[in-house]
Amino acid sequence: MALLLANESSAQRVMPTVKIYGTFGKEYTKGKIIVCDPDSLTPDTFDMFVKYRGSTSMNYLKKSFAVKLVDSSDTKLTKHLLGMRDDNSWILDAMAIDKARMRNRVSFDIWNAMDVKPYYSEMEPKVRTGISGRFVELYLNDEYNGIYCLNEKMDRKQLKLKKMEEGVVHGLLYKTFDWNGAAFGDDPEDYSNDSSIYQGFESVYPDVEDNGSTDWAPLIEKEAFVVYSSKYSYSKKYESHFDVPVLMNMHILINSIGAIDNQGKNQFLYIYDIKEDQKMSFAPWDMDCSFGRTYNGTEFENAYTKLLYENHIITRINETDSTFLNNTSNRYFDLRKTVLSNENIKARFDDYFQLFEESGAAQREIDKWGGVDGIDLDFASEKEFVHKFVDIRMDYLDEYYKMFSDVKNIPADRVDGIVYDIYGRRVYNPQPGHIYIMNGKGVWINR
Repeated sequence: MALLLANESSAQRVMPTVKIYGTFGKEYTKGKIIVCDPDSLTPDTFDMFVKYRGSTSMNYLKKSFAVKLVDSSDTKLTKHLLGMRDDNSWILDAMAIDKARMRNRVSFDIWNAMDVKPYYSEMEPKVRTGISGRFVELYLNDEYNGIYCLNEKMDRKQLKLKKMEEGVVHGLLYKTFDWNGAAFGDDPEDYSNDSSIYQGFESVYPDVEDNGSTDWAPLIEKEAFVVYSSKYSYSKKYESHFDVPVLMNMHILINSIGAIDNQGKNQFLYIYDIKEDQKMSFAPWDMDCSFGRTYNGTEFENAYTKLLYENHIITRINETDSTFLNNTSNRYFDLRKTVLSNENIKARFDDYFQLFEESGAAQREIDKWGGVDGIDLDFASEKEFVHKFVDIRMDYLDEYYKMFSDVKNIPADRVDGIVYDIYGRRVYNPQPGHIYIMNGKGVWINR
């Protein structure tokens, strides 16, 4: 199979191509996949099972795909694809609502560069809390289907969670797919370990279909702790329940990229080994509703100056411990010098925009999908849009986090002057045990 070459007028870079053959639908069917890396002399050809992937994305004509590699006897086959990890399960992300066709990828690039490690990283130094991905051009049964991102999956292997042994659960991985319960503000409900679904959570590992059951109890214990515990109990115990440094980094990431659909939904929650320590950590997922746009590709104006990721876990931390926002702010300003500088964020977008343009994929994508499902494509205009968002958003966050970089503790009987809550609303009766803003600084009101 010949490589797809860019137009002669712009031939400087070439994107990998992927061809998949089969009948595509909501259930897995047998097919074939051919992956052609420009850096390799020969393409890789594998048998596979493939199906459409996603929920909201199913409403769009440009579909995403889940792919499982198998050998000739349909046994799971693990392979490296395009320099990424050795695995059998892959995602072909269509990015159909994203006018830049790269928001999720850039967001993961930023998260990976933040080098966030969970609480057990000393025991598992190879743990990764983010996925890798490569942009490709996809063909369906030899018909061109546009720009896709071939992504790894977030799973037990990526997070180095302990395996289930002889029916005994050790590591747990949950995914939030709906808002019901996902922000930890709803009452726990009845559950069954025979079900892969509880409220807005899915059990990714153990997989109920493969293993027969899972364990929802550790998640529900966390839910009950957030909803029912007293302020005193929460302040003393939250660090034993949740991976606070990771929460700090999630707070920074979600706010920095303006990920409006990731405050509770579209996250992974995981426990390394419930037999040793039931502390829960976190990882992001599906960050395409970001950088100024929402679920249908339209501009989300509030994303410029709206605080995000204030789910109930963090809201309760802020109510009981002033050091969280103080430490988060210090971490934010460290990252602003490198990973989160305006220039660094813009450069990540610019490099992918240049790849699309120089390979000719940008024009092919416009020709194929421009205007389909109401999503107009203009990559030059979208580049300007993203640059504008980064400048406005990061200026806003600089001012926000600056308020907490030197949080002061003052007694309640010494509060004078105008007081605001962390959302900028004036407070006439400040309560002990809360963080407020006075004279442009964060203050912690003592009991």
